Amino acid sequence: MHIHSDGIALSPDGEWLYYKPLTDNKLYRIQTEYLRNPDLSEQELKMHVQDLGRFTTTDGMIFDLDGNLYLGDYQNYAIVQITPDLEMKTIMKDDRLIWPDSYSLSTDGHLYISCSQINKQPDYNEGKNQRTLPYTIYRMPLP
Repeated sequence: MHIHSDGIALSPDGEWLYYKPLTDNKLYRIQTEYLRNPDLSEQELKMHVQDLGRFTTTDGMIFDLDGNLYLGDYQNYAIVQITPDLEMKTIMKDDRLIWPDSYSLSTDGHLYISCSQINKQPDYNEGKNQRTLPYTIYRMPLP
């Protein structure tokens, strides 16, 4: 299976749209001004995409107000932070982070994380459902 874009996040100033494939660790961005221009062809849009390099495989992602991007690293049960300077660091690692998927930021400085356990579905485990209930939403303070 190949999904071209699953993780997607808008920079805090609304100027950039960041995205990445679910099945790859590449991160891309494009200025939103180009996405709002109906006169640009698909080929012209492609010329404005920036390849930011390789980071981690993730499902969802979200920005904080300081421009740090948070991604789940579903292969390593971790949450990573990518700074505005594109430096990546692991900020949380825990075996309970089973396919971190969706995120939300609170006004009091916490990151909320839902874990979808996609890798434990029957489709990926010879028909056996290995998901554990109840599903949990985790909360962690931002670094």
